[in-house]
Parts: sequence; C-alpha cells; structure tokens
Amino acid sequence: MRKGFTFIEMLFVIVIMGILAKFGSEIFRNVYLNYNQSTANNELQIDTELVLQQIANRFQYRIKDSVIAKVSGEVNFKSISSADANSTVFEWIGYDIDGWLGDGTSTLPTWTGFIDLNALDTGNANQSTLFSPGTDTGRINTVIAALSPSGAGIGNAVIFFTGENADVQTDYGWDGVNLTTQRDVAAHRIDAGTNADQLVAHAAGANFTDTDIYEQYKLAWTAYALEISTDGNLTLYYDYRPWEGGSYNDPANASSALLMQNVTTAKIQAVGEILNLQVCVGGEKITSLNGDGGYSICKEKVIF
Repeated sequence: MRKGFTFIEMLFVIVIMGILAKFGSEIFRNVYLNYNQSTANNELQIDTELVLQQIANRFQYRIKDSVIAKVSGEVNFKSISSADANSTVFEWIGYDIDGWLGDGTSTLPTWTGFIDLNALDTGNANQSTLFSPGTDTGRINTVIAALSPSGAGIGNAVIFFTGENADVQTDYGWDGVNLTTQRDVAAHRIDAGTNADQLVAHAAGANFTDTDIYEQYKLAWTAYALEISTDGNLTLYYDYRPWEGGSYNDPANASSALLMQNVTTAKIQAVGEILNLQVCVGGEKITSLNGDGGYSICKEKVIF
C-alpha cells in the first residue's frame, strides 16, 4: 500500500493549482465587476427616470408658446421649435392648476379658467375688468395673494389667454423688458377685484387695451429653467418672473435645485407642440472599475 504521492502526482497538483490561481481570480474579479456594474446601472436607471419625471411634471403644465432655448451665458434665444443641438438652457412659463381645485373652504374653485365674454365691463375704457364665472365668491383675492411670492404681492400674477397670437421674442419677458411698462403682451399683470368673479389688470401694469380676449385663460406665478453646466450638473431654476425682469441665473430672483450630476447630454426637441426629452448620464462607479471612461445610459420621455 502506498503512503504518499509520487513526484509526478505532485507536479500535476501544482500545475492544477497554478491554473486555478490564474483563472480563478479572474473569474472572481469578473463576477465582482459584473455585480458592481449591474448595481450602478440599476441606480442610474432609477435616478434618471425620476429626474425625467420631475422635469416632465413641470413641462406638462407649460404655456406652450413660451418654451425657448439658448446657450448658457448668451442673451440670444430661439423658440424651442427652431432651437439647435448646442442649446444648454431651456426656459418656459408654467401655469397654475391648484387654484382650479379651490382652497378647501368651498366646493367652488378659486378660478375656473373661463371668461364670460358677454359680461365684459364695457363701461371701462381700458377693458381692465374680466369676469370669471363659477368661482368661489370672496376667495380669488385671498388665494392669488397667498400663491404670490412672499412679500411680492398680488401683482406678480399674470394671465395668459389661450389662443392669443403671442410673439415668443417679446411677449413673455424673455427679452428682459419689464411688462409693467407694456400693454400689448401675452402676459398681463393682474390684480383681483373686490368682486370674486373679477380679474383686473394691475393698476401699475398692463391692461387689456388692444388685446384679443379669449374665453379661456391661465394664471402663472413663475417661470422655469433647465440648465446643463460644463461640469455635468443638471439644475432646475424656479420662482423667478421674466415679466418683471427676473432671470434664472440671478440668485436674488430665483431658486434652484440640483437634479443630477455627471449628465453628459440634456436635449429637448419639439415636434409641433410635443416635446421629446433626452437625458444621458455617465456611470462614474463603473468607469472607475474598468477604466474605459465611456459608460453612460440615456432615457427619453415624450410630453404632450
């Protein structure tokens, strides 16, 4: 009976162990790498989808004619329908929807979005009073004041007529002109009359002279801007009013929220009134492992 290994058997064992040591470590490394890639990919997929949804939620309630695009730091802009691929800033005005639901004190909405064209204040030469039937009596003034920025007053609200032929170059305040000195504009500064069914042009701002008044209207208190910086930060700006000369990149007139980092692409394309959003994000965790520096994922969302 043998009590040990022969020399040849020992060599075979050493060779096999060497093979396992060489390829086994590579297998374990690949398993570990694939696990990290899968985890990072899932995180990116979820984060990108959440960011797209946040952006889409704000674009959904946009004044469609107000969407513009430009390059960061530049003054010139174009409407979204004619913007080029180099745009890094997208701006739009979002209209209010909560006011249609009321403030919880009545079964009627604080405003309805409709104007009774047969009840215009014909005795007013400036046509400064419009009537919005079916509203909560005595509440419009209170709610408009509450929704306006703190300390800014009711006059920050603007009214947009659905169907009005607006000029994107001037009628939304994108050119930096304060609308309190303009009349024939898409965004009209408003106040609330003593009668809750009235919407009145602000005394210091635009009235409705020489303006086509339509049955439907929307109210707005803020514009929005989406910017992708050179270092890959995707930032959302809000709480600023271009119709008062406010700008998204002025900290004194705007608030901001960092949506995502390592963004390689943020594009918005228009097909008619439909918008297609595309966001591409780099996978920092994965590139640090495999060293190729080229991993990213892209997601798109269509907004009607």
